Amino acid sequence: MRPQRIVIAVPLEESQLVPFYEWGRTFDFTHVEAVHLLHVVQKNLTPLEFGLVESPDEFAYLEMVPDLEKFLRRQGEKIIPADYAGAITYEVHGAFNPEERVSEIVHQLRATLIVVATRGKHGWDGFLHNSFTDFMVKYSPCDVFVVRPPLEQGRTP
Repeated sequence: MRPQRIVIAVPLEESQLVPFYEWGRTFDFTHVEAVHLLHVVQKNLTPLEFGLVESPDEFAYLEMVPDLEKFLRRQGEKIIPADYAGAITYEVHGAFNPEERVSEIVHQLRATLIVVATRGKHGWDGFLHNSFTDFMVKYSPCDVFVVRPPLEQGRTP
């Protein structure tokens, strides 16, 4: 088996982080040479009377980066086993289209696997919701592993 290079697309929502912890406890890291924890901040353009406004602007984004890097390190401690001996990197990026940016990064890193979370939206919620996970499943340049939230009581898979 060739060594794996894994990208973990880390969300900010606690409910989406819990499945990553479980995945990390059960995944076999023995053939993994590198793990990249990644978060992409969604940038938006808003048209206003006097022009377009970017949010977060560059100053706000740069202020966010150190805190987000600390957040990624804390999550890495919860996801990756303490005895893992490979390389670990933490990256924060900003992009107007996070899905495409993550796909570019995965390609640049020559990753063999990307791990993403799903919100578990079904029915109209899922139909009307633009899904990062769906994009990665369809367009990722490597294999995709989707961690799911725990099943709600009374709901069947």
